[in-house]
Amino acid sequence: MRILYFGDIVGDKVLKVLKDNIEEIKREYKVNMVLANGENITSGKGLSFKHYKELRSLGVCGVSMGNHTFSKSEIKDFINEEAICRPANLNTEYGKGYIYIKYNDKTIALVNMLGRVFLNTPLDCPFQTMDKLLEEIKADHIIVDFHAEATSEKKAFFYEYAGKVDAVVGSHTHTQTADEQVLNNTCFITDMGMCGAYNSILGDDTQSIIKRFRSGVYEPLSVANDNEFIINAVVLDLNDVKNTITRVNKKIVMA
Repeated sequence: MRILYFGDIVGDKVLKVLKDNIEEIKREYKVNMVLANGENITSGKGLSFKHYKELRSLGVCGVSMGNHTFSKSEIKDFINEEAICRPANLNTEYGKGYIYIKYNDKTIALVNMLGRVFLNTPLDCPFQTMDKLLEEIKADHIIVDFHAEATSEKKAFFYEYAGKVDAVVGSHTHTQTADEQVLNNTCFITDMGMCGAYNSILGDDTQSIIKRFRSGVYEPLSVANDNEFIINAVVLDLNDVKNTITRVNKKIVMA
């Protein structure tokens, strides 16, 4: 089974880019299923129902989130019923920490976890939370989107659960890393990267970010407006013998 997993999608303009190119990408990598991190789609923070439905229309089977899960409050109205997993170690009555996705006779569990290092959010321990989830999840394959700042925390999580899950894929930093590896048949990458404007700073307008650094004043940011995009993802080839992970890095110019 081959799964295409898109890194953080930044801004709704990228959905048009994906719509125009996703079938070609799926054919190139011969994928059976598409997943995506969707926490930055709507205005750069959060996910609206409109944009969630657009993701689903592209054939995305499951959406993982992160620290901006509830940046758009309307998500509380639909997150419980939809194919969305929010961080499992986030204390909230809304949403699910993992979801099941069926493909033929196989069941995939998609888990979302949030790191605690450098993130000012009250969270349960991701390791203790994962221990509990492994006792209750019943699936043929388990994929964890570990949404975190610190590379060391992501790597530690991978080594702790190597051999217990099929993949630990990092998200949140919006910069694809070149450290993909497989240990005990568990695939890993520190960060899948992003799908967003190429001439940007992590998908946001460059001048607004530079202004933040120069002034120290954290004014609202805006998604970069550009016609050149970077599409970052990974392809997970999961089977009962040898799992593999392949990076996807494409630059696309939108007409």
